Amino acid sequence: MSPGEILALAGVAIIALGLGMTWIRNGRSQAKRDGVMEERIKGINKQLEDPSTGLGAIKESVDNMKVHCAEVTSSFKERLKNLEED
Repeated sequence: MSPGEILALAGVAIIALGLGMTWIRNGRSQAKRDGVMEERIKGINKQLEDPSTGLGAIKESVDNMKVHCAEVTSSFKERLKNLEED
């Protein structure tokens, strides 16, 4: 092997080593980002499921509005029925 071929192979080896290390480092940082994202999603889910502040509270509020509207509607129906009878 000539010195030029040896230098070329050494250069390829250095580039391959650098790419391999970059690939490993990127994989580790991606795993870290994925872990952080997963924790954030868990936190958001806990907040959404919280019955006092999350979607549970919104659902309860909407259910209360439905009941109130039904009561008002039935009250109007009774009033109209009484007016028609008079």
